[in-house]
Amino acid sequence: MAALAAYRLLSFSPELALLFGAFIVVTGPTVIVPLLRTVRPTAHVANILRWEGIVIDPIGALLAVLVFEFIISGQGGEAFGHTLASFARIIGVGVVFGVLSGQFLGLALRNHWLPEFLHNVATLALVFAVFALSNVVEAEAGLLTVTVMGIRLANMRAVSIEHILDFKESLSVVLISALFIILAARIDFAQLQALGWGALGVLAVIQFVARPVKIALARWGSSLRWQERALLAWIGPRGIVAAAVAALFSMKLQAAGYAEAELLVPLTFMVIIGTVVLQSATAGLLARALGVAGPEPRGFLIVGANPLARMIAQALLKRGYNSVLCDST
Repeated sequence: MAALAAYRLLSFSPELALLFGAFIVVTGPTVIVPLLRTVRPTAHVANILRWEGIVIDPIGALLAVLVFEFIISGQGGEAFGHTLASFARIIGVGVVFGVLSGQFLGLALRNHWLPEFLHNVATLALVFAVFALSNVVEAEAGLLTVTVMGIRLANMRAVSIEHILDFKESLSVVLISALFIILAARIDFAQLQALGWGALGVLAVIQFVARPVKIALARWGSSLRWQERALLAWIGPRGIVAAAVAALFSMKLQAAGYAEAELLVPLTFMVIIGTVVLQSATAGLLARALGVAGPEPRGFLIVGANPLARMIAQALLKRGYNSVLCDST
């Protein structure tokens, strides 16, 4: 739907419109997680949105790679076969390298092969190394590799990664902020003007048509209430992966002779800004109106469940504060 909107409203070529539609599907945890902290939807909705953001990042990047390979390889059966072969290689390299590297890092942490003060640095170094190695073996397989690596690591038993997650959060804020500034610096205001009102039409199609239709199809057979489906249909901001992929393939297509590819970056940033601003300003109100927003986080954790602790918890409850008592017996 995004590709069709770009083709009809902005007169993009079919190839360029399809590439835009491929990478604009990503939402990404970098924009979803801060929004969830503000909106505080029910756990059911929050888990779906968080997992969508994690999984769809490499999927969107892979779709963009496939469309790009199809464009530069020419059209026809031979190009289609080349695209499928490239897709299979990327999937194979990403899954194998990701599982092996995640397993290795998990074993290193579990068996204390590294001192604790090196866990963060070693993890970051391994991520860079595996990402680079995957891209050497098969171009553009790195993002899928590190995603699979993280999923494998997070699901290993008896592996403590809380300190790594804290380090990752801080690092993400710094790097993503810098990357947004660098990518936005490439935008020329004249390019935004060249897009015209059609760009707002593309944004409207993505927000009000494509997203609700996607949720309606994806929730088929699920137990989601209509209020939860409505909130899911509204929340789908685009983030840094869409911006980075747009910048990368815009440069590659311009070098290949597609002059209009320079419009991909400003259009993508307009979608990012539009979805983030609109949804962050309204998602909280919508969640509360639909009754799918979590309560205000207020309460106490009391270590120990002796009679005194229970009396304190009862007194707090009368004041409107919930308490959780934790004890070893």
